[in-house]
Amino acid sequence: MLRDPTGVAYAVAAVVFAWVAALTWRRKAHNPTVAMSLVVVMLGLGVSSLADAIAVASANQTAAAVASLAILPGVGIATGAFMCLGIGVAWPQWAPGRGFVALLLVEPLLVTIAAATNPWHLLVYRGAGAAGLTGSATWGYGPGFWWHTGYSYLALLIGLGFIAWGWWKAPPAFRKQRLTILLATFIPCAANVVYLARGLGDLDPTPFGFAVAGLVIFYAIFRQDLFTFSPVARALIIDQIGDVIVAVSPGGRVLDLNPAAVALLRDMNPGAPSTLIGVSAEALFGESIATPGAGETEIVVRGASARTEFQVRASTLIDHYHRDLGTVLVARDVTEANNQSRRLAAAHNQLVRQVETIELLRADLAELASRDTLTGLHNRRHLVERFASMIAEAERTEEPLAVVLFDVDRFKTINDKFGHQAGDAVLVELARLMGEQVPVDAMVARWGGEEFFVALPGADAAAGLAFADDLRRRCELNVIVFEGRMIRCTLSGGVAAYPSSGTSMDDLFHAVDASMYEAKNAGRNLVRLHKPPATIPVVVTI
Repeated sequence: MLRDPTGVAYAVAAVVFAWVAALTWRRKAHNPTVAMSLVVVMLGLGVSSLADAIAVASANQTAAAVASLAILPGVGIATGAFMCLGIGVAWPQWAPGRGFVALLLVEPLLVTIAAATNPWHLLVYRGAGAAGLTGSATWGYGPGFWWHTGYSYLALLIGLGFIAWGWWKAPPAFRKQRLTILLATFIPCAANVVYLARGLGDLDPTPFGFAVAGLVIFYAIFRQDLFTFSPVARALIIDQIGDVIVAVSPGGRVLDLNPAAVALLRDMNPGAPSTLIGVSAEALFGESIATPGAGETEIVVRGASARTEFQVRASTLIDHYHRDLGTVLVARDVTEANNQSRRLAAAHNQLVRQVETIELLRADLAELASRDTLTGLHNRRHLVERFASMIAEAERTEEPLAVVLFDVDRFKTINDKFGHQAGDAVLVELARLMGEQVPVDAMVARWGGEEFFVALPGADAAAGLAFADDLRRRCELNVIVFEGRMIRCTLSGGVAAYPSSGTSMDDLFHAVDASMYEAKNAGRNLVRLHKPPATIPVVVTI
């Protein structure tokens, strides 16, 4: 049963420590090292404060003597954990190993043994009341106590040093957190100095100072997001990056590299030495990218597992004093991206070829739609479309344009005498003959039935008449053989010219048709030139 208000105060401080430890434990997932260190600090101080409360205020002397054994080791555990806390604040990626933790437990164990056996050697407490360990007014400090105090302050100073260093190096966004912890740590230190100087007699204000520091750290956790908003070490980020990162010295040797680079180089060089740092970069990568200097290139790596393509970017490494420290090579695996680009390019080329094929097919279909199925010449539909543009071109260039219309003489007689297949053979042969005789820029079309139309750009009426008569004569001399039978046929033709016979398509069609019938009426196997009507002058009498 507690009998002293001081013991109650120590008990309240222990409750505060336990409360902060519980709240910190709930946040441990965000930063395990810092959180667990703070939990151990709070629990160690809580045990020490509770032991103080029992030792000071308990009516049971045996209980007070046993409780006093926990005061010093609790502080030792708390200060050791505080050192871990400071290292974790400075290096967020750090985590204590089992050996380090075991080393930190050596001092609390030794001081516990020394306190328990103090009546035999008086190394921790001295004086008449030291044998009872109850805090009698006649006791004093032994060398073991000062050794424990020195160890505790050393651990605190190391932790403070790391926190101060972390505060100094931290970005502005994280400095408030570290400054809060740094200032909170000075509170129990000041309280302990007062206690050691016996400023308050036998009352130890150190636990109260730690309780206040715990509340301040609690503020840093919840108000300043100590755990959830903590910087990540750059080295840890580099190690987690999937890109290959290698630092090369100005002399061409490997200065540092991340795990991805180690894996790649092992795959590229199965016989590479166990330690890659210090090895020639040219021997590992090749001269193309190991040469110092900024730039970007692509290389193909054929390792033991697969063929990989890398995009390598070299950047000059400059320190704060503008000294050239070498080159940083960053290699990114672009195999899949390049494969995707190649697949897209192949698909694009295939699509282009398909479009070209479609265009050719469309052009072929358009050409077939414009052709006469029997003779292969252009049909009347194409003739009308093309002839309109030929008239427009003649009007623009002021060049003449001659047109000829042929009709096969007595074609019905050929069909009746030799059959319709023979008549078709005659039309095909005449179409071939016309196609061979016309100029390159001329247009030959089947007008309909046994009639053929020829347009001669740049030819005047005389040239058109000469062409028509020459073709008529060739046709007259030509013999068509069909199924062993010889067929002769003649042509009657009419000739008209732009602009003398007309300036529109209908005018020219009418003029050439009229002249063609004039040739047929004159006895067939003839060619007639359209004669424009004579202009009769109008005399106006005034």
